[in-house]
Order: sequence, then C-alpha cells, then structure tokens
Amino acid sequence: MRHFASNNCLISKIKDGLATAHFNRPEKLNAVHLEMCEDILESTKLWNEHAIVTILQGNGRAFSVGGDLKHVFNISQRKNDESNVSKVGHLGDEAKKAVYAMSSTKSILLTIMNGYTMGIGAGFGIHSHFRIATENTIFAMPECKVGIVPDGGCGLYFSKMPQNFGLYLGMSGEQIDGIKMAHLGIADFLIESSCLPEIEEEFEHAHFLRDKESIEEFLLQRYCKKNKTEFNVPKQFGNVLSLQSLPSIMSAMDAQFPQQAALIRKNSSFTVYAFYESFMKNKNSKLSLKDNLKMEQSILDKVVMRPDLVEGLKSLFVDRSYIPKFNPRTIEEVNLEEIQKCFEPCSRKLFDD
Repeated sequence: MRHFASNNCLISKIKDGLATAHFNRPEKLNAVHLEMCEDILESTKLWNEHAIVTILQGNGRAFSVGGDLKHVFNISQRKNDESNVSKVGHLGDEAKKAVYAMSSTKSILLTIMNGYTMGIGAGFGIHSHFRIATENTIFAMPECKVGIVPDGGCGLYFSKMPQNFGLYLGMSGEQIDGIKMAHLGIADFLIESSCLPEIEEEFEHAHFLRDKESIEEFLLQRYCKKNKTEFNVPKQFGNVLSLQSLPSIMSAMDAQFPQQAALIRKNSSFTVYAFYESFMKNKNSKLSLKDNLKMEQSILDKVVMRPDLVEGLKSLFVDRSYIPKFNPRTIEEVNLEEIQKCFEPCSRKLFDD
C-alpha cells in the first residue's frame, strides 16, 4: 500500500508490517509547516494501524531543517503583527502535537537523520525508538539565533546529556556531526549513508526484523562501526556549564572558553536565558515529554511577542548579514521577572488530557 498524506508532505509505503516513510518537501529541505504537521498526524495513525515497524527519513539533502518560519512570516513587510504572531503560535502547537504523536506511536519507529537535522526536525528525529545518524548528518538547535527557544522536546532530551553539554548546544546553536551525536547519545547508531538502501531492502525482506531486540542486534552486528574519533566533553567545560547561574556560567566561559562564549553571546540574550531556565526545570523536575511540550508552548507564546524574533528573521532572510540587534544586548541585562512570565501556563489547550 502506498499512501500520500493529504498535503503530499509525507509519503508512506506499507507492506508486510513495514512502513517506509519520507518527508517530502526536498526543495525546502523538508522544513516543517502546518501542512506537514497535519500529514504527520495523519500518517502516525496509519502506521499505528498497519505497521509493526516504521522507517522514517527525508527526501533530498535533509531529514528536516526545522520550522518553516520563512513560510509563516511575510518577512518583506518587516513587521510583527497579530496575524504573524498567531501563525507562529499555531505552527508551534501543531508541531508539538506531531512530535508527541511520533514519540508515542505503537509502531517501532526508526529515524534516519541523514543530512540537515535541525530545530523541530531534530525533535522528530530524537524521540523515536531507534535513531540513526550518518557521515552526512548536521545536527543543530539554532532557535536562539532567531529569537525563539529550542523546542520539540529537545530541551528535555538535552537535560539528560553528560556534563550539561545539552545546555551549551541549546544556547549556542552549534552544529555537530554524526560522530558527536553518537557519543552524546543523540543517535543510537552511526551508519554510512551508502548502506541505507541496503538496510531498507533488508527490512523489506527479513520479516524477523519486527521487534526491538532483533532490530538492535541486526544494526549493531551488520552496520555499526567503532569510530576512530572519540568525542568527550572536556571536564573543565562541563564544570563551567554546571555553575549555579547563567551569569556565572557566562563569566567563566568568557575567561576559559571565549570562542564558545562568543557563539552564545551572538544570539538573542532573552531566549538564551529562557532556554537556560527551561533546561534547569527539565533537569531538576524530570518532566515528562508531554509536560515539557506544554512548557515549551508557554515559552513560545511569550517570546514571539518580543521584537527579537522579527529582528533575527530579518537579519537572516532579508538583510542576509546575520548581524541582528537583539534587545537586551547582553545576558546580564535580561529582566528575570520577564523570564519567569514565560513559564506562566498558556491559555490554549495543547492536549486533550
């Protein structure tokens, strides 16, 4: 059975309990918009009903580059009006529902994050049962660069990384490769992209690959290699990220790791601080994915009302200089009362329960 979701943004082929699915916006690097979210929700229901195992990847050069903010905003008008704010909030809600639907699918979900895997697209990738990266994978959470906060449940996952390195990834938006993903636990398997067609063919013909234990043994024995290059978070860097406040972290990083500090300070100070607070709430309270997504919804609702979002998008898509003039300019100038307001519950209901 071949299934084209209603908006043609996700294509599934289902046979003998296996669904092979592809995001289908290759000309946009599989950027996520409302129609794709609708197709994900539609397709997960199909997988639940007809597929024991689902393999999801992206058509073209990307798994998914994340939310299609250029599609949502009419950047050329250079204004942050009510309709644009509403569109971002609605896209954020539907994307979070799509992430949760994928994470809770009854079908065993394998995500092949080959190529660009960013933002909400990364959320789709990392909440699956098995996560595959390749030598082509470029993973990042760049939201703070444009004045929003990493979401899609990535903050929850980042809070579990060794030595608080997920805090740095979320604040800086630094890109990492498949090797680092595997050593940080973001990917379960690092497999050469040339093997992907063969893997898909094996799943189609080897009907024993319909349970988690068999799949894990198959991938480890047949396709995973030990990497010559290891990646470990330097102990001193982890110590800096474990300091008791964001200003103290940044002060120590300025002195000891100035290159990494500069990446963070170039971003929206307000959203960097909001992500820091959400990271700490995840780490200290051990939120469920559903509760984390609700928290992210509350944060997004507040930050899209701020001028940083339009400033970041203008700099990226219109001026193409990426020299945004965020306000406040520094982390030390951020008003903590405004940060705490970001965590006030959203009036819209994200889930039925």
